[in-house]
Amino acid sequence: DAPILLYYLGNAPLNQKHIINIIGTRHCTAYGEDICRNFIKELSALCPDVLVVSGLAYGVDIQAHRRALECNLSTIGVLAHGLDQIYPRMHRDTAIQMIGQGLLTEFMSGTNADKVNFIRRNRIVAGLCDATIVVESAEKGGALITANIAQDYNRDVFAFPGRIGDPYSIGCNNLIRENKASLIQTAPEFVNIMGW
Repeated sequence: DAPILLYYLGNAPLNQKHIINIIGTRHCTAYGEDICRNFIKELSALCPDVLVVSGLAYGVDIQAHRRALECNLSTIGVLAHGLDQIYPRMHRDTAIQMIGQGLLTEFMSGTNADKVNFIRRNRIVAGLCDATIVVESAEKGGALITANIAQDYNRDVFAFPGRIGDPYSIGCNNLIRENKASLIQTAPEFVNIMGW
């Protein structure tokens, strides 16, 4: 299911030694924001050459891109539409900052952000990376689809645990319980598991 070709705007190397994706719910909580901030800050000190990939979507995705930019890490947004537009529009300023980093898509200019395109985009997010990291997820959602695709691609999958009963922790807790993701809590722990 590889794309026939990719359209790419940016200078971040797609063959970086360490590539991760950070994904999760579009309804990121303060807990999820704290995880993104602390994890990426720690990771940038341990692996300053890491490339952070996500989908430029609401919630965890945009948090991952913004925290990577703050920590001077390369970051690439994989789009579900052509490079001639940005969806959601409110992420335009972040996308402009990322042009020097990278925006990537398999869709030609003029392609709208249709629902089916987001699922197609998720396989590229999963395929680009050494590891998928799920920060927060409801019981169903795009992050879980990406995690399952990553597992099918023999990529490492990780999830941060959440508090029992929190609606946006159910997906992560289920991934861990079902042995579809390794539990992580800190960047040093992640780096050690990955052998980086």
